[in-house]
Amino acid sequence: MENKPTQSWENASWEGSRRAMIRQSLKLTVRERLQALENLIETSQKLAKIKKKPVDS
Repeated sequence: MENKPTQSWENASWEGSRRAMIRQSLKLTVRERLQALENLIETSQKLAKIKKKPVDS
């Protein structure tokens, strides 16, 4: 089961959310960190391949 960050008002701002994500990532093993990095690379490559469609005015 995944450890979810504690829900509190401290996490409700951009800065608080960033700190919560950092705290959560520090709990990951090296293997989990590498897997997350591979997933991010894969996602960024897929997003880079998406052709932008012109917006109809």
